[in-house]
Amino acid sequence: MSFQRFIEYKIVLVCLFFGFITKSIAQVGWVGNVDQDFYNVDNWDDSSVDFLNLQATTLIINAGNPYDPIQNGGSAGDINRRPGALDIANGGKFTVQGALLPWSSNYINGQLIINEPGYLNIRSFVFIGNNSNGSLEVNGGRFESKNALFVGRGASGNGSVSILGGICYVGATLEVGSDETTTVGTVLIDGGRLEVASDVRIGDNGKITINGIGALVVNGDNQTALQNLVDTGKIVTDEDTALEVNFDGSQTIVAIPRDENRMVQEYATYILLKNEFVEAKIDKSSSDLLSLVINGTETLSQSGRRIGGYYDFQTSYGFERVTGTSFSIKEETEDYVDISFLRTYEPGVRNTPADADIHYVLKKGDTGLYTYSVIHHKAEYPSFDLGSWRQVLWTAHEDGIFQFENIYVDSIKNWQMASYADNENAEPTTIPEIIKLVTGVRAGMYDGKYQYTEELMELPAWGFTSDKNKMGLWAVMGSHEFYNSGPTHHDLNSAAGIIHVLLNGLHYNSRGMVIPEGRDWNKVYGPYLIYMSSGETAEANWQDAKARAAQEKAAWPYSWLTNTPEYPLQDARGAVAGNFNIIDVEKDNVNGANAWVGVTQLSSRSDGDWQFEEENYQYWTRADDDGNFLIEDIRPGDYTLFAFNDGAIQEFKKENIRVEASNVTQLGNLELEIPRNNGNLIWEIGVPNRTAEEFVLGHLRYSEGFIQENFHELFSETIEYNVADNNWDEVLPYVHSSYFDANDNRSRWDWNINFEIQGEIPNSGNATLTIAYASTDHAQQWLYINGESAPSITFYPPNGGGNAFLRQSDHAKYAVQTVEIPYSKLREGMNTIKFVMPSTSSGVNHHMYDYISFEGEFESVLSVEDHKVSAKRVSLFPNPATNYTTINMEGEEYLEKPELALFTLNGKKVVEDKNPERIAGKLKLYWNQDLTTGVYILRIKDGTVTRYKKLFIK
Repeated sequence: MSFQRFIEYKIVLVCLFFGFITKSIAQVGWVGNVDQDFYNVDNWDDSSVDFLNLQATTLIINAGNPYDPIQNGGSAGDINRRPGALDIANGGKFTVQGALLPWSSNYINGQLIINEPGYLNIRSFVFIGNNSNGSLEVNGGRFESKNALFVGRGASGNGSVSILGGICYVGATLEVGSDETTTVGTVLIDGGRLEVASDVRIGDNGKITINGIGALVVNGDNQTALQNLVDTGKIVTDEDTALEVNFDGSQTIVAIPRDENRMVQEYATYILLKNEFVEAKIDKSSSDLLSLVINGTETLSQSGRRIGGYYDFQTSYGFERVTGTSFSIKEETEDYVDISFLRTYEPGVRNTPADADIHYVLKKGDTGLYTYSVIHHKAEYPSFDLGSWRQVLWTAHEDGIFQFENIYVDSIKNWQMASYADNENAEPTTIPEIIKLVTGVRAGMYDGKYQYTEELMELPAWGFTSDKNKMGLWAVMGSHEFYNSGPTHHDLNSAAGIIHVLLNGLHYNSRGMVIPEGRDWNKVYGPYLIYMSSGETAEANWQDAKARAAQEKAAWPYSWLTNTPEYPLQDARGAVAGNFNIIDVEKDNVNGANAWVGVTQLSSRSDGDWQFEEENYQYWTRADDDGNFLIEDIRPGDYTLFAFNDGAIQEFKKENIRVEASNVTQLGNLELEIPRNNGNLIWEIGVPNRTAEEFVLGHLRYSEGFIQENFHELFSETIEYNVADNNWDEVLPYVHSSYFDANDNRSRWDWNINFEIQGEIPNSGNATLTIAYASTDHAQQWLYINGESAPSITFYPPNGGGNAFLRQSDHAKYAVQTVEIPYSKLREGMNTIKFVMPSTSSGVNHHMYDYISFEGEFESVLSVEDHKVSAKRVSLFPNPATNYTTINMEGEEYLEKPELALFTLNGKKVVEDKNPERIAGKLKLYWNQDLTTGVYILRIKDGTVTRYKKLFIK
């Protein structure tokens, strides 16, 4: 060592020495007479050691008697838990698998081992073999020295470093056998990465060996110095090839060159998938998607608090991001490559008791990256509960602007988003998931991730696109068979700067799954495609994404996903076919057209309800206009079939459906007969469709944050609804919550349902009130009959939970409750049933009614012909529109004198036509004035038939 370098290091060490003297550091030595637990105080020679306050303590790892310490857990953020110093004596062996950040270290003269996901950061100089023998082995995770790292120090120093995985980071100079002329130091980089902030110095008895995918990375342009070390034999390889020294503009890398003709390239800490258009950089230890460059453009965030993309669990252990993965190549051909990142259960380290095998697939010539995962609970594992299993992708931004400025979820929820800077500058609210924007194109509006939730089975693609940059980034689905909770399950998709893929989701009252110990279980989630389009406009990119989704659907199940027993190919799957119809003597227009029909296997946790089935696959389709259905690509097995449709609160169920490979199970005609054994249908409110969309604010505005701020302006403190007026779409709110006044104070909100009974009332027996709930959460239902001072009927509706109100939705899980009302409580003439939701302790409490009916043995009956649900099927073209739109309405025979009106989302009427033009059986609405770009509500009304449709004007 030169005299100058000697003086520099000695000065620093003297300062450090006197600094620690002032702290009166106590020394505590490892004994290891109890077990391997580093944090068990009985393993140390002073059991009073306080691991929550270690800054004045030097921990010395001696040879264990008989146990050597293994550290798990720990804290990277709590400075009080950082030891004043960490030393390893001769014969000592210390394994780090958690987080530990000592302030200093005097010597590593035993064995130091770092295993994934361990993180050891010594906040000073590090001496491996300080006048003795010492070794550092990094198998995974990360080791750091804040200052120089000496591999061998002193005349009799002999240090060795082996980096077999993970990262070893040196905060200043790397000294390898360079301290004295007799100092020995060796470094082996084989499977990991050695990063150096400053420079590399190798003495007479020092050497660095780089093999396999190992890499030495030095900040700055050090090509000349490092090439000289290679040429002089100080940096060598055991491989039958030459090392390459390259400067990439910020770092100099010494490594064995890769085969550039392969689509998969393995590096020390990451994998690179590459074709003509795509470069995907994936972290080897976590499966995190670090970068996704398509057509030369980075699509994922590379700066700020949220970077790249990742998978995570939500279980009883909390949120757990995937870590500790092992990389392998599953398939590699000329046309595609399928790579695997296997995360295995390890108690105390990766606590969720299931394995996760995460795959990425790149095909030649494609502009997208497929991904899928296999979750496997082995029988010998403890019980496994799963709430959510998801992938998150954070989209790219630069200088406060998102790369993709427009969000697209469906034909209605698509608009220009607030910028990255707008989101960073937004004001927080009392709901953590909602912010108030104060700058940019959506200034003054609320924004939150739940605003964009939609039924996942109805979404072929979602994501972001840009008019400015002429491209889009999408999650594209070829199938929805792996999603939980059936076709009405809605969940997160796109939101501000993020693409969610909720493969299993808990939101809106899904229950999660529990796989008990002793049961072997697995499920394949995906594959789906992370796709980049390159259209000239945002709308063109949206159309391209939907077209690609149709292409993926046609190719499902993918023939290239071979050698995966959990994913049978098409000839190993079967199908179910038949015809579904609904027979209702009161409503001849309710049938099986466009009905949902599906099959699933039911777990015990589902209680026989597909809405709560999560551990098994669900296969659903829409019937055609005649009720015919074909459910394809079903795994062989025994299933239960369900079918339901708008206009009926009941659903059809048929058990023991056998599905066989390469066979279509023909079920013939299936009929759901609506029971009408409660007397005549006297009156109805709403349309059975499992949502509250037909009520006031039920069209899009329900998804606005803090919609309750509008209640005091739109509704009275007591709702009075007259059944004879048949205008529930204009009077009844979409949610029965507390009443929120102008100061956000909550109070009970009474709803009076007023109706007339003509003729005699039976002397005995009961009328039947049926209430179908689109959602209910932590709320009782109280019913008062004709001015009762106390409710004669109280109950909690079934299937409660999900927080649909504050999570900005119009439904959660569906439920039906029938209530008997004694005829003795009714009277000839006017009657009132008061609906009360008394649970006002929280803003969460609510009911959302889908449909209410009243039946009984009365002489006079109100006509139900006014409730034609066939008029629900409305389509608009063009949509988006500029100065006109055409309305095509099935069931047009019911529209004798239609009136059209266009409203803003704030309820302001901007266009009205009471005698619209009819062309070829269709209606046309024109407007001459310039309307602001955005979403509007079109009302079609003819007598008692009223329908709404969302229209985008540009």
